[in-house]
Amino acid sequence: MKSQQIILERDLEEYVLEHIPISAAMGVKVETASPQTIILRASFANNINHKKTVFGGSLHAVATLACWSLLHVNLMEEATQIVIASSEVKYLAPVLQDFKAECNRPDKETWEYFLKTLTKKRKARIGLQAQIFQEGKLCVDYSGIFVAIKTG
Repeated sequence: MKSQQIILERDLEEYVLEHIPISAAMGVKVETASPQTIILRASFANNINHKKTVFGGSLHAVATLACWSLLHVNLMEEATQIVIASSEVKYLAPVLQDFKAECNRPDKETWEYFLKTLTKKRKARIGLQAQIFQEGKLCVDYSGIFVAIKTG
């Protein structure tokens, strides 16, 4: 099981770096990739702003990418396009170092409804959340609505 997760993490990182070029510029790495949890980390040095904190746009982008990656990992076997429809982010505290964005799969009922809708209608929406903590303190609280569309 652990070797499968390592392969999944490597494959996800390669895919993201190749298909979403900004992720390389931001220094994004996949720390954890499973159907239940995605954790992406990014470099402070690549995302610093004039205030010597992480640029808000970078925090938003990495949180979005964590949520998108969760859907990508879960729908890899399907011919599916994943897009973001809307998002909201709350910047609660500055981020002053390398950071991680974590997205966890929603509760079983929400997830099963999403999959059932996707199968039946070939298109489904789901709300996902990601958080960025620094030293145990919530710094960024992100939520987005993502749409999956069957293409095959």
